[in-house]
Order: sequence, then structure tokens, then C-alpha cells
Amino acid sequence: MIKATFKQKENDEIISFEMTGHADFAEMGSDIVCAAASSLSINAVNSIEQLAGYQPIVEVEDGYLYIEPLSDLSGKQSEVTSILLNSLLIGLKDIEKEYNNYIRVKTI
Repeated sequence: MIKATFKQKENDEIISFEMTGHADFAEMGSDIVCAAASSLSINAVNSIEQLAGYQPIVEVEDGYLYIEPLSDLSGKQSEVTSILLNSLLIGLKDIEKEYNNYIRVKTI
């Protein structure tokens, strides 16, 4: 099962994202749950780099992804990052609605 955790401040600002595990929905190469979650997550990182103009802290291993925005962002960078990470949260929650035996999304 994929477990996605968004860590938020009291004002709901996302300060980190961690995704662990494998969906095990289907064989490797045919797992649409894994492909969808991976695509959304990688797109979030690439979009932060392109649209907010900086490299977030990223750790990637087999079955593991961690994203943390930098703390010294301009107002515009912070706003763009917030929109993109909230979009990731929405996308992963939508996947969870249809495939809740294979992915869990939580905010803490």
C-alpha cells in the first residue's frame, strides 16, 4: 500500500510531503495506482522547480519520496509552492477515493 503523508502547519500550509510503499494493484509496469501517484508527485516537484524557480529538498529511493519546500522563499515562491502541493494533495485524495485498498492519504 502507498502511504502519503502531508505535514501541515496550523494554518494548513504544507511543510513536507512523504510517500512510502508500493500500491501492489497490479504487476510492475501495469500498476495504474502507482503510476498515477508517481506521476502526480514527480509533476509537483518539476512544477515547483519550473514555476516557483527553486529546487525543493527532495529524497527519492525505491518506494520512497520526500519533498520539503525551502524555508526562505519569497512571497510569490511560497504562494506557487502552496498551490502546487495542495494540488498534489487533492490529486492523491481523488486516487484514494477510487483505490482506497491501495493508497492512503493523511494530513498531520
